[in-house]
Amino acid sequence: MTTGDGPNRRVKTTDTLLEIIDTLQSLDGATLAELTDELEYAKSTLHSHLSTLEHNEYVVRNGDEYELSLKFLEHGMFVKNSDELSRVGGPVLEDLAAETGEVAWLIVEEHGKAVYLDKAMGEKAVQTHASVGGRARLHHLATGKLILAYLPDERVDEIIDCHGLPELTPHTITDPDELRAELEEIREDGIAFNDKETVDGLRAIGAPVLGEETVYGAISVSGPANRLTVERCLEEIKPLLLEATNELELKLQYPPN
Repeated sequence: MTTGDGPNRRVKTTDTLLEIIDTLQSLDGATLAELTDELEYAKSTLHSHLSTLEHNEYVVRNGDEYELSLKFLEHGMFVKNSDELSRVGGPVLEDLAAETGEVAWLIVEEHGKAVYLDKAMGEKAVQTHASVGGRARLHHLATGKLILAYLPDERVDEIIDCHGLPELTPHTITDPDELRAELEEIREDGIAFNDKETVDGLRAIGAPVLGEETVYGAISVSGPANRLTVERCLEEIKPLLLEATNELELKLQYPPN
């Protein structure tokens, strides 16, 4: 069975299968009964999909509980290692984290969301809810705002319409006009801040990785706001970020033979 028309046409059984996978991840494993309570599908339908996933080694069963298998790791590592920015970004992030003592992130955009492509932890780095491979909306991240700043205006409008501008903290920008005004400032300054907009008490500063008429992604340094002051960000970390992004841009423009 399919839904939608033309380019938006989808296969309903595939939608169901992917919904089961997402739910297994969000629940960190579940029994058939728990999935039945969580999803609006018949137990027999869920069991058939789970059996198919298990047969193809995408889930494992421990007693009555189903869990996602490490086969997803195989796919994830393949995609990550196939990404050109990811391949050259690791050593640059490690240097940035070591120099600042904080956590350094490499982020790209996919389907209108930020994807945490890689990270490096400095000796004073604070772990947050974010993790490599995770996704988030763009509007509250320093890296996300940088990506939006260098996307075409029509694409920015599409992303806002699709994903909205929900509030995560009292500091999050939720007004489209206010966001667009900040994006204009970001294009002029070449850097962006996440000033306690994702997590209250956390600040980040980021810079874009640019190519000819494109934005590959962005990198950031984040940490506790009382340690990562605006003054420190501008005087100490901004030059290191710009050096790092320049290095990445050159590596992308002139890849090793």
